[in-house]
Amino acid sequence: MPSRMRLVGYRTDAPVGDAFTVTGFGDAGFPEQATLRDLVTPAQPYLAGTGMVRGDQQRRHSYWLRYLRRRGGPTGPKRVCVDLLVRFTTFDYVAADVGAGPASSRQAALASFPCWGVTDLSVTPHAVTAGRNPFNKFNEVGSLVFTARLEAGHGTMPAVRVGYRVHHERTTVDGVLLTPEHDEVGSFLVHSDGLFEVADRSLATRTHFLVTPVDAGVHDRPPVAPAAARRSDAARPVWHATGLTAAPEELAGPRLTPYADDTVVVTGFDGLDGPQTLTVRDAAGEQRTAMLDQAAPEPGALLLAYRADRGPGRAGGVRLLLGFRFTMHRYLVAPAGVDRGTAHQPPEDGADVDAYYGDDPTANREAWPVLWHRGRRHTGLRQVGLSVSGVDGGPGPQAVRNSTGAWTRLVLTPDWEPGGNDRAPRLRIGWHVSHQDETAPVEGRLAFDVDPTGRPTLTPLDDESRRRFTVTG
Repeated sequence: MPSRMRLVGYRTDAPVGDAFTVTGFGDAGFPEQATLRDLVTPAQPYLAGTGMVRGDQQRRHSYWLRYLRRRGGPTGPKRVCVDLLVRFTTFDYVAADVGAGPASSRQAALASFPCWGVTDLSVTPHAVTAGRNPFNKFNEVGSLVFTARLEAGHGTMPAVRVGYRVHHERTTVDGVLLTPEHDEVGSFLVHSDGLFEVADRSLATRTHFLVTPVDAGVHDRPPVAPAAARRSDAARPVWHATGLTAAPEELAGPRLTPYADDTVVVTGFDGLDGPQTLTVRDAAGEQRTAMLDQAAPEPGALLLAYRADRGPGRAGGVRLLLGFRFTMHRYLVAPAGVDRGTAHQPPEDGADVDAYYGDDPTANREAWPVLWHRGRRHTGLRQVGLSVSGVDGGPGPQAVRNSTGAWTRLVLTPDWEPGGNDRAPRLRIGWHVSHQDETAPVEGRLAFDVDPTGRPTLTPLDDESRRRFTVTG
């Protein structure tokens, strides 16, 4: 790896924890501009000096990483348990010198050999059990520190090696040695196709760390046609809306997804789509129609944990892991005079709908600006689903655990709230749970939103939801 290409934006986090501390990091990633020789090993000589810049494609990824030490073997009591969240975004590189003319042999070669990078990489502690992180049963003294560096040698593309160092001091109780002093190092690899894996098949790392995909977005590195490449000084236009309303359209209802085992019944849903069009207005009072960009999906996922413990003096509890999956789409603002009626009706001459908008048949969505509303890019949703995680046999912790022996029924119901001048249409998820050993059912609501950085969030709206649900992702 040439010395001039290094991680950018690396920021070490402050330690978390008391006796046993955890130190993560954030904002690490590839530079947005590089030469092809930085990205491909070995690079063809006549292409090696080609300047590459960040393109318009991106995918978000998140993994749940658990560090766990037990006393006396794999079935013994927990000593230290740390839950972490690994998040990053992969993006495509395109040639900076691709123009609007016919594709040259160099452009054609680059289109068939796509390059992708990693950005916004972070490893952060995340509390998923009773608000404690790390869980330190024996009050052990020690530390877990994560670092990152950029390196080549993993196929043709560089990767980010996430290293860790663990230190445990001796633990003695009443003169009895419970745990000896211990040090360990290991690493993981973050690839630009979205894969996060244990490096070098380390037995110690695989023994004490569990990697669970939350948004399992591993993808190939799709080629970018030369016409889709952009220059480094180009930017997609933005249309700033001060007000918006959802179009009066009938949204299709979601499909129910029932799940049942011996003692637990969960009714989730999938196939839910949000509004396809919005009516937007800018500060000057001009009104336009914004339409969902079907050509640029951004898959996403969050992990939702439900937990209900029995009362004081009663052993056992219920824990459910739920996967919340969705596809995000940006909204594009149509030219003046194009409304939702003409945009969804194909022309009579049989021309492609995506190539025909309004009175100008040469117009296309590449020239439409992206909708921003009150300082953030508004996002539309499609293919939203919430159901028990891992029922397809995928990797991860046990999704359903009921040690009470009594039956539990959980029902999850989505609902769209219409938007207004101050807010966009919002997705709310109501939940209703009944436990055999509780006198009355309990209910609450969760809210889906996108924060100012563009990351999806799922937030409990009431005290009962905050007490029973924890979101990871």
